[in-house]
This record gives sequence, structure tokens and C-alpha cells, in this order.
Amino acid sequence: MPTPPPDDETALLDTNAAFYRAFAARDVTAMEELWAKKAPVVCIHPGWPPLMGREAVLEGWRRILSNPSQPALQMMGPRVTLWGDVALVICFEKVEDQYLIASNLFVREGKAWRLSHHQAGPVASPPAGANDDDEQDADEDFDDEDDDDDDLDPPSGTIH
Repeated sequence: MPTPPPDDETALLDTNAAFYRAFAARDVTAMEELWAKKAPVVCIHPGWPPLMGREAVLEGWRRILSNPSQPALQMMGPRVTLWGDVALVICFEKVEDQYLIASNLFVREGKAWRLSHHQAGPVASPPAGANDDDEQDADEDFDDEDDDDDDLDPPSGTIH
């Protein structure tokens, strides 16, 4: 019996994870496959001006992925917000001893989710639990259902 297709949230989390795997593996081909081919694309790397258009974005990634001194990156705590054929994944990134917050905007192209926008920038402090000795499950990073001020509290757990 064929495997049923994943639901949109699972597919988005998988595609978001594939983006960070391509980054970690310095896999230019995989990175190129992840970006939208029909929708407009924009990428804003920390400290860079915006890269607008598919070719400019992919050239930026080629430069980053070919840099042998590019530090390792770890993604943590992804959280999906879905609007029909558009979705936003907010997550944290850990680069050496610094934390960033990233927004990855995805659009549905055919049956696949593709990146249309990526932006990462520094966050004032790491999310709660990021410096704990015991690693927490990434799904717990945004587990703040019992909080009354969800928008004010940073997520707990580790960050990529």
C-alpha cells in the first residue's frame, strides 16, 4: 500500500530541516532545489544587504557554502504558521556561541514547498534552556501553551 502524503505541517518541517541540512553539508545542488522557481525570492543574511531574485539569492548561497571557514550552524525550535499555499517557519539558529532567529517563508509550487524568503538576525538572548547541559527535544522549544504572555516569553530549548 502506498504511503500517504505527509500533512502540510510535517512537509514544511521536513523542508525547513532540508534547508539546514543543505547548509550544514554545503550542498549547493540541494540548496538550489529548495528555493522557489516561480515565486519571487529574497534572502537577508545577517549583516548583508537584501539579495533579491533567484539568481542573486543562489549566488549568495554559493559564496557562503564554498567558504571553508563558514562556521557550523544548528537549527532549533521550528514553529510553523500556515496560510493556505504560504507558510512561515520561525526557528532559532546557533552559530558558534551566538544565537540568531530566522524566518523562512515557504510557498507551495505544485506539490512541493519551496523557500521564497529567508532572513536571520541576532536575538538579544538565547531562548530559555539553550544553555542547559541537558538537551531538550526541539518540539519543546516553543511549548508555552500554559503561559498567559506567549508573545513575551522566548521559547525554551536549544537552538541550531
